[in-house]
Amino acid sequence: METRLVDIEQLAWSWSEDPGLEELLVTRTHSSGEEIEIPVARIKGTRPGPTMTVMSGMHAGEYSGILAAQKLITAVAPDELSGTLLIIPVMSTRAFMERNMQLSPVDQKEVHFIRPGNPEGTYSDMLMDTLFDVVKESDFLIDSHAGEMAQSLMSWVPVPMRGANELSGQSLELARGFDVEYVEPRYDLESIPAFCVALLNAGIANIWVECGKNGVPTEADTATHFDGYIAALQTVKMLSGDAARPRQQLLKGTRSQINSGQSGVWHPAVKEGEIVEEGQYLGKLTDYFGNTLEEIHSPTRSLVLYYWSNPVINADRTPYGYNWHNGLISLLDLEE
Repeated sequence: METRLVDIEQLAWSWSEDPGLEELLVTRTHSSGEEIEIPVARIKGTRPGPTMTVMSGMHAGEYSGILAAQKLITAVAPDELSGTLLIIPVMSTRAFMERNMQLSPVDQKEVHFIRPGNPEGTYSDMLMDTLFDVVKESDFLIDSHAGEMAQSLMSWVPVPMRGANELSGQSLELARGFDVEYVEPRYDLESIPAFCVALLNAGIANIWVECGKNGVPTEADTATHFDGYIAALQTVKMLSGDAARPRQQLLKGTRSQINSGQSGVWHPAVKEGEIVEEGQYLGKLTDYFGNTLEEIHSPTRSLVLYYWSNPVINADRTPYGYNWHNGLISLLDLEE
């Protein structure tokens, strides 16, 4: 199949009206001259139904979702599908091709926390605005994430719980088919990425899935993403069959992150998914020679969502105030 290049301004009338699979490379040029390219596959079913978007590669080093999204393109046949399925296997293509982690290599922004609607801003602002234009007609959206090379991450599904009760309920239903131990409804607006809020404001039920760690796309993690996609499509009746409903627990608590105020070498003493008690030793920061600069202890009884397994901690590098390079541990403070 030949991939067609389409400017974002022409996207709406570039799709065929007939059922089938199409692959487009959606483009847009930033004022700096930087090119945006977003690969979009569309599978239009032979029967009417809703529109779902499955996307991955927002953070370019999170590979398990990328491979699962690629698999989905060839796994769903138009004559099996009711409605329309959009698949974006790699959203941040520039970062992906540079083997970059988390922050944009162009402007050092964290794209998950950018609200669309500012195409005149930096490269990342335009990237997220372009992405929103691609997915804005969706009824449902699943965004796949994982732990990058520096992150050892447990698998779980955060669910933004804002807006109408019906919309929140639909989002929770999307999460129920993923074979992960925990689902985390998030009610606190500050804990919900800006892009997810924009989707909710547009009436799009959405979740993001965290599965995979240290930038290694294992078969098991890729399968968790893929099987969850199929279950979600069955949940909303776009595919036939009974949706999987693995055993899950709902998480309730408050997000917090331990960051380092100084640069050094990080020696973690925890594992992802571990429940730590208040005051428990979590690790230490040393200088280059191994001399202890600081010991880290848990402020509360918490669940370790992920920790930075890479020893490099750079407290002087916090672009736009984002604590990626000096992060140590991400916690969910557990409520009794």
